[in-house]
Amino acid sequence: MSTSTPLGRPISVRLPEDLRERVEALARATRRSLGDVVREVLERDLSELEWEQRIVARAADLRSGRVQAVPLAVIEHELGLNDALADASILDEIE
Repeated sequence: MSTSTPLGRPISVRLPEDLRERVEALARATRRSLGDVVREVLERDLSELEWEQRIVARAADLRSGRVQAVPLAVIEHELGLNDALADASILDEIE
C-alpha cells in the first residue's frame, strides 16, 4: 500500500454481501481497516482495469473506422523483416 500520499476525500461503495464478507475477513486476518484493504486492492488492480479499458476503446475506434490498423506486412517491410524467418526457439518459449 502506498503511504507516500495523504488520503483524500472518502467515497461510498455498496458491495454485495459476499464481497463485503471477504474484505472484512481479510481486514481481520491482517489487522487492518476495511478502508486499508479496499485501498490496496484499488492500488494494485486499477491500472489493469484502465489498461483493459484502453483496449476496449481502441477496438471501438478500429471497428468504427476512426483509426486504421497498420497491416503486419507494412511493418515488416518498414523494419526490413520481409525475408526474416522466426527463430523456432522463440516460438517454443511463447507456447
